[in-house]
Amino acid sequence: MNLDEADNIVRTARRAMRLGRIGFSVQQVNCINNHHEVIYSECLARLLNLDGDVITAGEFLPALEASGYAPELDRCILSLAFEWLSKSASGSLGCNVSSLNFSNTENRAMLYDHLHRNRSFAPRLVLEITESAPSFGAAEFIRDIRKLGYRVAIDDFGTGFSTPEAIFSMAVDIVKIDAFFVQLNRRLGADRVLHHMVGLASCAAPTIVVEGIETYEQLTLAKAAGATHVQGYLLSEPTLCPVFRGLAHPGAPGSAAAGGLQVPGFTKRSA
Repeated sequence: MNLDEADNIVRTARRAMRLGRIGFSVQQVNCINNHHEVIYSECLARLLNLDGDVITAGEFLPALEASGYAPELDRCILSLAFEWLSKSASGSLGCNVSSLNFSNTENRAMLYDHLHRNRSFAPRLVLEITESAPSFGAAEFIRDIRKLGYRVAIDDFGTGFSTPEAIFSMAVDIVKIDAFFVQLNRRLGADRVLHHMVGLASCAAPTIVVEGIETYEQLTLAKAAGATHVQGYLLSEPTLCPVFRGLAHPGAPGSAAAGGLQVPGFTKRSA
């Protein structure tokens, strides 16, 4: 991706935020011993293009992160999540929070104010910290938002800046182990590597989620390693129809009601 392409993606995404064309699909995080038990459903950002196509976060989030605008997207998705929670009597959501939110006073203040205003929903919202950059000041901020009642997860543990040093420097409730470790070739000792990763994460948090579960073999590996929860296409595909501003649906995330949410001008596509 060249600079002009990245700038165009950023302009498109920021315009979509202003026009209410940013939404989210959800994917469940399931208990490993009882697959029907859902601890929460993660909000996965989606962009509704002018031609009706739905664009997944992987196509626009990297450009937003590189340009420093990821916190804008975080606040947009959080607003949608709070709207959904206000219209639903049950169910919990999880929202990504980029470590770029901790990079300056303004971003930190705007995020904290947003969370403080909506603290009545704190018991039903998990904040997933994505370590796309060094997170200076994250430990203090996480302590403050946990005092508001929010649960905090470290996302993609074991890759990028989500290191053992990072998770042991802050108090968190959940550690999510990156899909890389369960998708390693068995000949490379995937089972032993995953076992060590889960054991290490367990020293930092009581709830350990292994991401990227796509096969029963991977599910078995995660269970044998000692994970408490899993996330992936095997047990929960992201809902096809995203939730957009003003269209938050009271059906439980991942349910037939939420999956069948109709959006004008939207053509269903796989996530």
